[in-house]
Amino acid sequence: MQKYIVIYLIIISMLSATSVESQLGMNGGMTSTKNSEGSHFNNPTIGVTLQYNNYVVMPRIDLEYVRLKDENANSFLKGSINGLYEFENSNRVVPYLLAGVGYEDVQGGQKNVFESHPFVQAGGGLSIDLPNKYKANVEGRFLQILGGNKEGNEAILTAGVSIPLGSKAINKRLVRPHPVRPHPSVVHVASPRIVYMHDNTCSIKTDLPDLDRDGVENRIDQCPSTPCNFTVDDYGCPIRTTLKINFESNSAAITQDSLPKVEKFANFLLKSKGSYVKIFGHTDSLGSVKKNLDLSNRRAYAVKRALIVRGISSSRLYAEGRGESMPIASNATAEGRAINRRIEAEISYPRGRR
Repeated sequence: MQKYIVIYLIIISMLSATSVESQLGMNGGMTSTKNSEGSHFNNPTIGVTLQYNNYVVMPRIDLEYVRLKDENANSFLKGSINGLYEFENSNRVVPYLLAGVGYEDVQGGQKNVFESHPFVQAGGGLSIDLPNKYKANVEGRFLQILGGNKEGNEAILTAGVSIPLGSKAINKRLVRPHPVRPHPSVVHVASPRIVYMHDNTCSIKTDLPDLDRDGVENRIDQCPSTPCNFTVDDYGCPIRTTLKINFESNSAAITQDSLPKVEKFANFLLKSKGSYVKIFGHTDSLGSVKKNLDLSNRRAYAVKRALIVRGISSSRLYAEGRGESMPIASNATAEGRAINRRIEAEISYPRGRR
C-alpha cells in the first residue's frame, strides 16, 4: 500500500504545479538492468518530470515507466524525488548533477528474483535553453536498489524537453494609466526603450493586460515577474535597478537592515537564471577621489560576495567601483549625497533569455 501512496502523491504534486518557476518535462530513453558485466540498454523508458526552479538545489519529481525485455518481470513504474544543482554559466548549455530517492513498483515479477523495492539514484546531464523558456536535456543516471536480492542496480539514459508552467490568471479589466513623476534615484538608459519603474509601489502604466505592471503587456512580456524597483526593456525584462543597500560608515560592511534587500535580490536572480549581473558601487564627493574609488569597489565586491553566499554563481556576477565619477544628484546637499551613495545593478541576458 505504501508504494501506491508514494506514487499517488507524486502524481498529485505534478498536476497541482502552478508556480511560474516550474518546468514540466517529457523524456524517453533506455534502461539497463544487468550491469555486472557491462550495461545493456535494451529496455524502453518513458517518463515525466516536474522541476521547481526557485531554489539553489532544485526539487524535481520524476515518474517513469520501463518496459522490460528478457527479464523476470514485465515492466516497472518508478516514482522519485530528487535534488538538482545547475552549474550556472554564460552559455545556453548548462551542466547539472542530481541525486534522489524513490520506489520501483514491479509488474509481473517473481518473488526473491525481481521485486518492488525502494532505491537511491544519482546522475547528471546537460540542459539546453530553447526559445520561450523551453528546454532540451540529455541525462544519465545510476540507480541502486535497496534491499533487493538479484536486481542490484540500473543505468538509465534519457533525452527530452521541458515546458514552463504556472501562468497565473490575468485580470483583463482595462484601466487607464496614472501619470508618474520620476524619482531622482532612477537611472534611465537611452537604449533600449526604458519603462519607468516606481521604487515603492507598482503604479499602473498601461491599459493593456499587464500582470507585473511594468508597462509591457503580458502578450509580449518575457519576464512576467519583474519586481517594481527595476527598469525594463521592450521585452519586459529588467535591465537596471538601484539597490538601496546601506553600509557601515566609511566601511564595506553591509548593515543588518539591508541584508533582507540583498536576500530579495538574490531570490530574484535565482528565478532569472538566464541573466548576467554587473554590480557598480558609487559614492558621494566627500573625501579624496582615490579613497572614494577604493570604497566603492569594496562595497560592490561586498554585495557580490553576499549574493554568492546566497546561491548565485560567481560566473554570473561582475563587480566594479566607480567612486564619485557618476553622480545622479547634486553633491552640494546632504540629500543629493545620500542619493549618490548607491549600488546599481545592470542585467543582461547572454543565454538568449529574450
